[in-house]
Amino acid sequence: MCNGRVKELAYFYGMNTLTAFITGANKGIGLETARILTGKGYHVFIGSRDPASGAKAIEQLQSEGLKNVASILINVTKEASVQEAYKELSRLIPRLDVLVNNAGIPGKFPQPATTADDENLKTVFETNFFGPIRVTRIFLELLKKSDQPRIVNVTSDLGSLTLHNDPSWVYYAFNGPTGKYISDYGETPW
Repeated sequence: MCNGRVKELAYFYGMNTLTAFITGANKGIGLETARILTGKGYHVFIGSRDPASGAKAIEQLQSEGLKNVASILINVTKEASVQEAYKELSRLIPRLDVLVNNAGIPGKFPQPATTADDENLKTVFETNFFGPIRVTRIFLELLKKSDQPRIVNVTSDLGSLTLHNDPSWVYYAFNGPTGKYISDYGETPW
C-alpha cells in the first residue's frame, strides 16, 4: 500500500518527473539511495516488506525536507507480493525510470559449508538471487515505458565471484567450502 496522495501523484506524473523504485529501502544503502535520488528530483518509492518500517523511512526523509517519497509494500520472496506492488505502482505512475534491486539478507552466521542449514540457504537464495530476478521480470513492462530505463542490482563484496577467486582479497580464506576445508583440515584434496 502506498503512503501518498493518489490524485496529486497522478497530476505530478503527467509532468517529466523521473521515478525510482528501490526494494529494501527502509534502511541502510537503500534508504541512502532514496535520499540521494529524491534530492536529485526523482520521486522515489521505497519498497519495504514491513509497512511500519516503510512509514518510518518516509517520515525520516520527509523530516529532512525530502517530500517526493512514498512507500510500497513488497516482499521480494513472494510472487503475489511483487505482483501487488507492481499493480500499486502502475496505478500511481505511467512509467518507471529506475529500478534498484537492493533488498537482501545475510542469512544466519556462521555458515560453515559442512553444517550449513538448508532452510537458511534457501531463504538467502530466495531473497538475494531469485528476488531481483522476480522483481525485474514483473516490473519490466513499467520500465519499458521509460525513455531511458535503468536497473541497478545492489550487492556486496561477499557476492562478488571475482573477489571470491582472488587470493589477495581479505576474506579469501573464509571463501565458502574451500576456506572451511582449509581451516578444518589444513589443506585441500586437490
